Amino acid sequence: MDTRVDVTVLGSGIGGSTVAAILARLGLSVAIVDAARHPRFALGESTIGETSFLLRLLAARYDVPELAHVSTNEGIREHASHRCGVKTNFGFVYHHEGREHDPFEVTQCSVSAGPFGPESHLMRADIDQYLFEASKRYGAIAREGVRVQSVDIRPDEAVVTLDGGEVFRSDYVIDATGRTSVLADAFGLREQPCRFETNSRTIFTHLRGVVPYDSVADSSGQPNLWHEGTLHHLFDGGWMWVIPFDNQPGSESDLVSVGLNLDVDKYPRREAVTPEQEWAEFLDRFPALKRQFANATPAFGWISTGRTQFSSSRTVGDRWVLMSHAAGAIDALFSRGMANTMAVIEAFVPLLMKARESGDYSAARFGPIDTLNQSILDNNDKLIAGSYLAFRDFDLWRAWSKVWYLAWNLGVIRVAGTYYRFLETADPGLLDRMRQGPVPGSFCPDLPSAQEQFDACFDVMRRVRDGALAPADAVPELALILGDGEASPGPLNLHDVLRRWHDGSVETQRLLYQWGRTAAPRPLRHYFDYDLATIAKAATIVRTV
Repeated sequence: MDTRVDVTVLGSGIGGSTVAAILARLGLSVAIVDAARHPRFALGESTIGETSFLLRLLAARYDVPELAHVSTNEGIREHASHRCGVKTNFGFVYHHEGREHDPFEVTQCSVSAGPFGPESHLMRADIDQYLFEASKRYGAIAREGVRVQSVDIRPDEAVVTLDGGEVFRSDYVIDATGRTSVLADAFGLREQPCRFETNSRTIFTHLRGVVPYDSVADSSGQPNLWHEGTLHHLFDGGWMWVIPFDNQPGSESDLVSVGLNLDVDKYPRREAVTPEQEWAEFLDRFPALKRQFANATPAFGWISTGRTQFSSSRTVGDRWVLMSHAAGAIDALFSRGMANTMAVIEAFVPLLMKARESGDYSAARFGPIDTLNQSILDNNDKLIAGSYLAFRDFDLWRAWSKVWYLAWNLGVIRVAGTYYRFLETADPGLLDRMRQGPVPGSFCPDLPSAQEQFDACFDVMRRVRDGALAPADAVPELALILGDGEASPGPLNLHDVLRRWHDGSVETQRLLYQWGRTAAPRPLRHYFDYDLATIAKAATIVRTV
């Protein structure tokens, strides 16, 4: 069978299904192909504000309401799944090997509920299938459970041949297959060695019988219960995620996603040790964690990875592109993976539609996507590599966490402000402007000084790594850089780097809005041009689409 379509999408996870649904909704003929079948397990289970606002923005621009549905906890429960959890906070609990946990050694960032409600823990099997089915409703031709045999990029078309002989001919191929990227393998794109400084590995599964950490350790006086959010257990050499799907009324799941992330240099993989044995050994070293997981049993066998990080020499070519998760990966810390995926999709779709007008599908036309992919990965690498260095000392972690807190706020400011103004004007030029900053792929693309500030903070951590600076001396240096930064909003109080609670409340968001309209650097002011009344209107739109 030989079928002609406009675009062939490889991979039907959240990225592939999202881009396929958008393109099909725009009237393109789309084929979406996957070697697996839905429903299936996937990582990337915790949303952040940047992810949710990008989903809302894409939904509004391309009239794909399913993307809005999965952007809120309420929408997920109404339209997509009853097996997802709620996320009211990012929690970070610091541990010392062989010692009881000190209740003081914690940090937490409250997630502003606002009119959209809290963030979510996604049962990806349900969410991916929901968006995959949406792509089919909009007309995508779907093939599940069939592998790609070959991809032949020709001057006038791309030819994808599947096992069994079926052929899809198209103008363009989008690879959203992730680490096992079909095109990266076909074209030898993986960098050896991987260029990233982060060097970690992971063991993970879904567990039953995990008790809330709140019930096994003394309260730290934190604003929210740990079990109501994404909990990160930190220790010298790594961290663990705890993502409950059973933490809100009406959830039909009894599962908790758990992943142990280890610095390879400090905890090299031992071939003779099974993941189950490594997990048990780890719990024996940390008394509070052993209590939390004392009666936990895996829903499926533990999965152990090699090095988590991978990178690609290029992510676009004539008639093809690698989506974010196929381009590279760093580490799940801070839950930025889905936000990166949606940012690349948001930038890619307009370029593809313009390419169709001219018939020019060259790598040069899609060069901005390669720049965006690579810069996003490089900046996330610094953010996470700096975190692994900070894990050696609690005060250093408190200080470095403010770098993440700033990056998180700047990302939400940029996307949310653009979204609100787009709802007011329906002007797609606003979205183009969001991508035209001088530092694409950075946490604040409009402001070069923000990138310089971020790089200066990471240089401090490099000096700690190299033994040229003690952790205690790094803390005031980070405070100085963060407190005096041009892009450091006053309401975030970034000079106070030892503060344990990172405030994401509605009141903080109101103060940020005032800062943005009166004191923010000029290149950021346009992100605050919207009327505050638009926020409530936007929430109503999302609830009713």
